[in-house]
Amino acid sequence: MIKSPRPSRFAAVLAATCLIGLTACSSVSSSSDVFSVNGSGYSQDTFASLVKALSDAGQFKPVDGVLNKEDASVVLRTLIRYEAFSQFIKENNVKVKQSDIDTVMKSAEADTGFAAYPKLLKDLLVNFNVADVTLKSMAIPKESVLESLYSKSPASAGVLCLSHILVKTEAEAKTVLADLAGGTKFADEAAKKSIEPGADKSGGSLANGEEPCQALANLQSSFDKDFMIGAVAAKPGVPTGPVKSSFGYHIILSHPFSEVKQSVTTVVTENPGTTLLAGFMAVADITINSKYGVWNGATATIS
Repeated sequence: MIKSPRPSRFAAVLAATCLIGLTACSSVSSSSDVFSVNGSGYSQDTFASLVKALSDAGQFKPVDGVLNKEDASVVLRTLIRYEAFSQFIKENNVKVKQSDIDTVMKSAEADTGFAAYPKLLKDLLVNFNVADVTLKSMAIPKESVLESLYSKSPASAGVLCLSHILVKTEAEAKTVLADLAGGTKFADEAAKKSIEPGADKSGGSLANGEEPCQALANLQSSFDKDFMIGAVAAKPGVPTGPVKSSFGYHIILSHPFSEVKQSVTTVVTENPGTTLLAGFMAVADITINSKYGVWNGATATIS
């Protein structure tokens, strides 16, 4: 997250999340861009100006104008998320309300430190907070819209409804796949073959309490990276694998919408804007300049 130059109520909101306002995205990306989202790029020159503004405000300490890898990743993820937000609301015909802008500006101007911020950071603070308010005010789409998203790629709806079977070796995983192809029910195979504790009772379900589905963002922050890559790639109703993780080999099942539609709706209803934005990012074409690392859409991280 990005820390504020000075502690205050308004700036504390900035420190609590990972969004920055974009002011210089081009419609076509190029090799000189720091990153691009669905072809819309952010230039190196603008990024350098931002790094300087952050440095002048005391948020980061670059060396010769260059941020260390960890700090650069924080800033890049923030910028990428906002550009994705901009495209997401346009695609979904969501309008930023002038009343929200006015409220954010009033709150900003009441902050005693706001006037001293560089203009670029003022813009970032305002744009970020307006985006946050916009996401919070979004309504859940119709079930037919969720079904369309989920059926193409469950992750695009911002949720995953998973079961898995964990075994020690790739050979065992292939045997599991063969059993499933032969007609064995997934839960029965999990109860018999999975080495995950409790699989004999859960049938391999990765439910969140009574809900068979979980928000994608929650899984991204808590599950193994390699597992998430396999989970996001899984098609509804099709056992996927073997997927190797730090725990062993997984066969992953993403449940069909017809089986979990009520849970999908329940999870998305909790925070429609943020949940659907995470889904939008999971399937977006996001790239970053190789000198900063590689973007992983399944985990929304840079490595």
